[in-house]
Amino acid sequence: MPHRDPNRRLGTLSRWMHGLGLLIALGIAGFVEFAVYRPIDGRTATCLKRNRELQALLREAPRVRADHARLTQEVADARAQAAVLKSRIPDEPQEADFLAQVSQLAGEVGLDIQDYCPGVITSRQTYSTMQVELICEGDYYSICNFLYRLAELPRHSTVVGLEINSEKGGQRYSAKMSLELYFAATGRPADIPKEVRDA
Repeated sequence: MPHRDPNRRLGTLSRWMHGLGLLIALGIAGFVEFAVYRPIDGRTATCLKRNRELQALLREAPRVRADHARLTQEVADARAQAAVLKSRIPDEPQEADFLAQVSQLAGEVGLDIQDYCPGVITSRQTYSTMQVELICEGDYYSICNFLYRLAELPRHSTVVGLEINSEKGGQRYSAKMSLELYFAATGRPADIPKEVRDA
């Protein structure tokens, strides 16, 4: 029976133990790499990306604030315009109120209104109108002044027809005016024709 050298066996066992320790160390290193460092690297990359996004937002902040201020002003202007339109273009024709306004204006400029006749109502997509006929008499200055100051009345109207005839002597004139009286505006102010909004 061959004799086994104890020192040789110890050397082999030592090499096996070193090899096993190396494998365990490599395993632990791999575990730490996959379980600790890679998730940390991933979270670090996510944080860096988020940081770049936030930096970009900060650079855009002045423009965003300017856009917000502009839009806020536009909303305020639209609301103010809607309120003005509501006062100048009511829901109903209210031709009696309009007659009171034109009668007062005529008295101020020296024009005599001889007849006032509400006429045809026309419904359009975003507003309605009522045709109003006025028969007036006065001098040339009073007629022109009356027409000029119609735009200053609380109610909005437009002149769509005008006939002027001179009376005997040429100092007095008779005038037949056709006006459109606006009411029942619907939709947004931007939907109403510009000539109606800006009058």
